Amino acid sequence: MKMRNIVVSAVAVSALWLAGCSNSEQDSGAEKEAATSAAPASASASDKQAGDVTIEDGVVRAMAEDAEMTAIFGTIHNDSDKDITVTGFSSSIDAEMNQVHEVVDGVMQEKKGGLKIPAGGTAELKPGGEHFMLMGVKEPVMAGETVKVTLLLEDGSKVEAGEVPVREIGAGDENYGDMSGMDHGSMDHGDMSGMDHGSMDHGSMDHGSMEHGEHSHH
Repeated sequence: MKMRNIVVSAVAVSALWLAGCSNSEQDSGAEKEAATSAAPASASASDKQAGDVTIEDGVVRAMAEDAEMTAIFGTIHNDSDKDITVTGFSSSIDAEMNQVHEVVDGVMQEKKGGLKIPAGGTAELKPGGEHFMLMGVKEPVMAGETVKVTLLLEDGSKVEAGEVPVREIGAGDENYGDMSGMDHGSMDHGDMSGMDHGSMDHGSMDHGSMEHGEHSHH
């Protein structure tokens, strides 16, 4: 009788052990399947975000060999279902400063708070209006080149906007006037009353003769 009880107990323990292994394998398989299915979903969400915010008809102004400033224009599209704010940008151009600029009552200044673009809306970057400004450019960009642009959003995310072509923008397209000889050290973007940014020539601006270190930054 004792021998029979021992055999029965051994069989019962074996059955429980096998059942436990089976459940563990099923749980492990389920976890692997969940992880595998989650990875593509995450990648799709990332791709979707990048595709929802784009720059259409983007262009970088070609620079003169002795120039140290340029600007980026185009139309930013927000095709997502959420409002966004573009607080800044970066690019493949080696520049000391990248800023979002605007012109208010003829005064050029950094746009505080960034570009707010509603869901399904657009923001136009244009001469004499809101635009991306690059200052202290180390090596001028020439017509025919392309510049990689990345948008920086208020929530800390980044959107790769792709390659933007560099082209010549004549005086008829962007007449910024002549600022040669102006002391950059005494020039305050937010305090240039009466100066029309639409009549300023970024390309002809003698940035090299300005005291860049004393530029009033906003």
